[in-house]
Amino acid sequence: MNPERITREILWNIGPVTQTAMYLLFAVSLGVFASRFYRRWKFWQRGQTRTSGDGAPSETSPRDGARGAALRIWRHVVLQIRIARIPWAWLSHMAIFYGFIVLFIGTVLVGIEHYGLAHFFYGRFYLTTSFLLDLFGLAFVVALVAAMLRRAGATKIVPSSRPVDAAILWWLLLIGVTGFVIESLRIVAHNPECDFETASFVGWWIAAGLQNLGLTAATATTSHFVAWWVHMVMVFVFIAIIPYTKLLHILVAPVNIALARPCHSGRLVPVSLEEVEETGRFGTESIEHFTRGRLASFDACTHCRRCESACPAHATDKPLSPMRVVLDIAQAGGQVATLHGDVISAETLWSCTTCGACVHNCPVMIDHIGTIVDLRRHLVGEGQVLGSAQASLRAMAAHGNPWGLPRAERAAWAEGLDVPTVEDQPTPEILLWIGCAGSYDRRNQKVSRAMVKILKAANVDFAILGKRESCTGDSARRLGDEFTFLEAAQGNVETLSQVSFKKIVTACAHCFNTLQNEYPDFGGHYEVQHHTEFIRELIDTGRLPLREIDPEGTITFHDPCYLSRHNDGSRAPREVLNTLSGPQLPIVEPDRHGHDGFCCGAGGGRMWMEEDIDKRVNFARWEQLKETEANTVAVGCPFCMTMLDDAAKNDEQSSIAVKDVAELVAERLPTGAGEP
Repeated sequence: MNPERITREILWNIGPVTQTAMYLLFAVSLGVFASRFYRRWKFWQRGQTRTSGDGAPSETSPRDGARGAALRIWRHVVLQIRIARIPWAWLSHMAIFYGFIVLFIGTVLVGIEHYGLAHFFYGRFYLTTSFLLDLFGLAFVVALVAAMLRRAGATKIVPSSRPVDAAILWWLLLIGVTGFVIESLRIVAHNPECDFETASFVGWWIAAGLQNLGLTAATATTSHFVAWWVHMVMVFVFIAIIPYTKLLHILVAPVNIALARPCHSGRLVPVSLEEVEETGRFGTESIEHFTRGRLASFDACTHCRRCESACPAHATDKPLSPMRVVLDIAQAGGQVATLHGDVISAETLWSCTTCGACVHNCPVMIDHIGTIVDLRRHLVGEGQVLGSAQASLRAMAAHGNPWGLPRAERAAWAEGLDVPTVEDQPTPEILLWIGCAGSYDRRNQKVSRAMVKILKAANVDFAILGKRESCTGDSARRLGDEFTFLEAAQGNVETLSQVSFKKIVTACAHCFNTLQNEYPDFGGHYEVQHHTEFIRELIDTGRLPLREIDPEGTITFHDPCYLSRHNDGSRAPREVLNTLSGPQLPIVEPDRHGHDGFCCGAGGGRMWMEEDIDKRVNFARWEQLKETEANTVAVGCPFCMTMLDDAAKNDEQSSIAVKDVAELVAERLPTGAGEP
């Protein structure tokens, strides 16, 4: 057969009048789309073009260039790696995503042929295109059914199931189905004997079924005209409603991902004191105080609820849903003068532990933490911090620690251990940063002692700041008290500038994150290591002697959020623990571990807040850890130690021990090693 005859008539059965009506309807749908999109654009334009203290990078801050944007597009748009954490959701979304793209490309190709811009829609190209359109169209329809099943509870994480969300899926499904119906009716009425139409295998199969039912060519022609109009109206309505629904993420999400700045999730951008003095405003109160990029990012939300499902505050019945915070701000528009109160309650904002689970699970890279913290900053500026949190902030500012204990007692934990200070050893290889908990909290003082014992056993040249050390300000910053944090950061940077050392080692995940990721903004550029990583190096290099003993029971590890998730530090503690346990008794993992770990509840300043006993995050985490049936829960952060030790003490039926990795290592040192 002549390849020119292997084709189909474009807009067959659709006369000039009908085509004119189609173009008019298309123009109307585009007009409706453009009108609403313009309103969203104007909403984004209400934001600021510079750093406004909203926790987002300045729009003039350096980006990572086209290469970084291309890499993010590849990972998060093309491969959709964050969605892939739920395989069923990933397969269905990929099929819908690529089915939509291929069908759109097919429509464009047909249009190019129809308008005479090129002549290629025949022969092998026609057969290949027809097959691919049916293949991806079928995947599109099947995936929509799978998405409906997910919303019916077929997977652990159920996406937003509002009536409008269900309606969108049904609408897309009907568009896909009517497309196949049109194809099959055309084959019955126009090309029933053309074997090359088998390339359109779905349409051919449906056409064969219709013919077996006795459908005539005349009836098929009439039915085709009606089905074509139903299909086109549904397509045009779909185009019109995109900016009115979560479908807007189709356009905004790729842009948000491409333009995202390479900002570390454990780093908050400093507040501009000059701007505070100029505007008299601290933190975010209204829409206008966000940057334009931040406002646009809210419209990228897919309503998938991954952030909400991962949130420890939400899991313990607190009023926080990271998704709802984003959507409530996006929907507030110009209806309210302030976001605080009716839009977002203070209780919602104070519920956040800043654990980062929302940010790391968001498939479109929305920064929930930066948004929440800057809304908190406004509350702090208005004096709306009450109770124990307010007392802790005052203590940090006045005494350099949240307990308000004397600075002179900061090194009292080291009494009798012969621990050198920087006065004794002015140029140590390692500066051991103890932190407030390791200095003042009795339980965590044992971790400090264990760490000293390890360093001495390995003959490490180290020293501590002693009384010169002060709180890094982590809790103050995440509570929203930027001024207390700035004072702490500037004071510590000045102190550290007077000491000569190679690297800082600390057992506190929060100090580690702050010193490494946030102090560079204030001139403090240091090499910082978490103590588990440093201990692993000592073991790997043979500097740390360990006794060979049979492990007593199994160990599970609780991942500190500011180590494993914010700083990708989940490997080192596990390698150390596996060295202690040996291959015969590897550590057992809880369901939520590593990057997917469940917060202990202390982050975001919540360490210093009262909490209802039936809604405590640490109690929920303790139950998860108990399910491993381990004999020991290992931790790598004093905040986690405090929260999980508290949960253990409140569990009268459990005999599980809570120990820091350093304590477990110190127990394996030879007798007398590391002793003063």
